[in-house]
Amino acid sequence: MKLTMNEYDKVVRKFVNDYVNNLTPDQLREIVSEQTHIDFENIRQDTGQQSVFEEMASWDSELYTDIAIQFDLEDI
Repeated sequence: MKLTMNEYDKVVRKFVNDYVNNLTPDQLREIVSEQTHIDFENIRQDTGQQSVFEEMASWDSELYTDIAIQFDLEDI
């Protein structure tokens, strides 16, 4: 069976919504953590480490700055 894109989107959105709303906070943290690692690795492979650091800084500049100091990273 193949759905129209509109119907497919409805099925996927319904699944994701129901699935996410049934997750515990710990399960949600685990999923976000794993996906973030994957996203950063994909960025690294595509454009290098510096791009990953820039992405981190764009998400939370204060957190990135604290970690950059801990690891003696150059300013971006």
